Amino acid sequence: MIQRKTYPAYGGWNIAIATEQMSDGKWAVVVTLKQSTGSAERTVDLPVSHERFDSQADAEHEGVRMARAWIDENTPKEVGPPVSAGVRRPDEHV
Repeated sequence: MIQRKTYPAYGGWNIAIATEQMSDGKWAVVVTLKQSTGSAERTVDLPVSHERFDSQADAEHEGVRMARAWIDENTPKEVGPPVSAGVRRPDEHV
């Protein structure tokens, strides 16, 4: 049986998780990330893992962890105003 759930995440992302119980009783997980803007939707299918889990909850938890890791690694970080905005770097001399 396949179970589907969607969780809101930071940065405007939603995490779509699909878990499925395999014939050996173990659980698999597939993750899709979706980010909506005013005029478009970005969809990212994460690579399918061959890892299997003892429970649906374990598979779901791993899917959310993988999704958050992807968001953290692929979302631009706020680093402050650009140097061109008139702000000097600490190591920059006048």
